[in-house]
Amino acid sequence: MTVANKITLLRIVLVPVFIVFTIPDATWTRFVAASIFVLACATDPLDGYFARSRSEVSVLGTFLDPLADKLLTMSAFIVMVKYQIVGAWMAIIIVGREVAITGLRAIISQQMGTVIPANRWGKTKTLVQMIGGSILLFMIPSGDYSREVSLALPPVANLIMSVILAATIWSGWVYVREYKDYFKRS
Repeated sequence: MTVANKITLLRIVLVPVFIVFTIPDATWTRFVAASIFVLACATDPLDGYFARSRSEVSVLGTFLDPLADKLLTMSAFIVMVKYQIVGAWMAIIIVGREVAITGLRAIISQQMGTVIPANRWGKTKTLVQMIGGSILLFMIPSGDYSREVSLALPPVANLIMSVILAATIWSGWVYVREYKDYFKRS
């Protein structure tokens, strides 16, 4: 197994660790969870660097890397719904897009007989989700759910989520548009 694939697997292993730290209702566990999320996000460019610099790009890595990204980001947005920092409908759009485009890429990969790598818009979407998600996770109130805190956070969170949703929807549209001919054949 390549170094890049091991780093990707580390990102997948960090997802349940991240989730475990969101279960207790304590300030320090929320901080640790956000820190784990950032650490896991940092492994994304790292595995890509090792795969390219060592010429170890593999079919397994091409499959695992986007899977790890999706597991990580979808988990984070679901956790943010739990903390009421983003609306459930926002998380549903993100999760729905990820599932739909992953399915689309799988069907087209099977038809083409090759793995479809992420395009630049997919990579940009992931970067926006990871940066925005990191900011939002560190914004989660430290246990003070007073009216003042709840009124102050949603406008900022909604602004960040607007950017994330725009990148998510646009990248999904680009994939659909790029592979629309495969839909016609099916």
